[in-house]
Amino acid sequence: MLTHNQLPYTKKCIESIRKNTSSLHYELIVVDNASNDGTLDYLNEQTDLRVISNQENVGYSKANNQGVKIAVGDVIVFLNNDTVVTQGWLQSLVSALYSKEKIAMVGPVTNNDNINGIQKIKVHYNQDTLEGLSEFSESHCAQHANRNKKVLRLVGFALACKKEVLNKIGLFDEAFGIGNFEDDDLCLRMLIKGYELRIVQDCFVHHFGSITFKNKDIDFAKLMENNKIVFKKKWGFDAHYFINPRLDLISLVPESISRILDIGCGMGAMALELMNQRSCEVVGIEKHNLAFHFAKQHLDQVFHEDIETIELSEEKLGTFDCIICADILQHLKDPWNIVKNLVKLLNENGYLIVSIPNVSNLEIIAGLLQGNFSYNTSEILNQKHLRFFTYTSLPFLFPQEMVIENVTSINTNVTERGIELLKELKALGEKYGLNTNQLKATTYKFIVKTRKRSH
Repeated sequence: MLTHNQLPYTKKCIESIRKNTSSLHYELIVVDNASNDGTLDYLNEQTDLRVISNQENVGYSKANNQGVKIAVGDVIVFLNNDTVVTQGWLQSLVSALYSKEKIAMVGPVTNNDNINGIQKIKVHYNQDTLEGLSEFSESHCAQHANRNKKVLRLVGFALACKKEVLNKIGLFDEAFGIGNFEDDDLCLRMLIKGYELRIVQDCFVHHFGSITFKNKDIDFAKLMENNKIVFKKKWGFDAHYFINPRLDLISLVPESISRILDIGCGMGAMALELMNQRSCEVVGIEKHNLAFHFAKQHLDQVFHEDIETIELSEEKLGTFDCIICADILQHLKDPWNIVKNLVKLLNENGYLIVSIPNVSNLEIIAGLLQGNFSYNTSEILNQKHLRFFTYTSLPFLFPQEMVIENVTSINTNVTERGIELLKELKALGEKYGLNTNQLKATTYKFIVKTRKRSH
């Protein structure tokens, strides 16, 4: 466990460990990163802790590595000090960790996963006072006894690892400094060596969330920005984008679907979650070499090819109940022809689900009003985008045999001045006979669910 101030949270965490970890022998190592709020005095008063005291904040990676180096156990648990563990938590983590030789690291479900969403579950207790936490955890864990699911990413607030694996692949990369992305990096280094990561569904840990980063001496946004660059440079591509499943798209896939084609499947995160949630076969197409290397370890079948050059035939790929294009079509020279050929691979009443940016977003409109249409690395005017779509042009993407069942708008936060600008534009449109009702200027991305007509 690491500490950097926030003494009240540290006390809650340590007390919960003492109360709820009776079935296993454990040692509790706390590494303090130059706290100045009385934390170190409190730690030194405790008789059941091993304490390392740093004279400066050496960061998440280095401090955790210090703890690992003096640990004597076979299992290393990295636990944030803004967590509260519940009864049986450690036993559940260890049981899942050793349920299969290839499993290298596991993590619990929680109330507060604002990063990838797949460890977060709905909770029914007071998250401020923690009233009802024990009862909720006991009920949830009983309902999900001995269940876990395979994922590509675990968030670093609570991780249980086999020490032998850490000895083989190395500890946290200290290039990430104070913190952010070192947990993602560790996950990738395990995955690339063929190990598995699991979410343990019968282990619940409450997480207050990013408490250390609320210290006044830490600029969280700057850390995120800098370490994202470090992470991308190390891996050679935006692995962070590929490592998280698209839960918004998964929610649109009907339960009855048995065979799915994932275009641009990345590292296989969405395919894994689809297979976690239902009994189905997922086939992927991915052109990026390293992403393909990760994906082939998890999907039923992956083609290392470009969607614009691969033979889209039934002989090569077979037929599908659902095809997913997650942020793919805007990158293609001829998305209309690709969609037409994909539809031929759909079974009767099969689904084609796509997500695509909205070029009539307010950010783009405001730029055009100033004579600016500059490409960048953003979601919409990305330098790699070749085609652009609006709400009214979406239907022309799909052949006549496809019925649009649903269009979901993912909206951006609009400032008051932005809202005023939209009102003025609407008024101008009405004055000059222009229909602005379908502009959808607050939307930055559409998710479209279409179904193939039955004959």
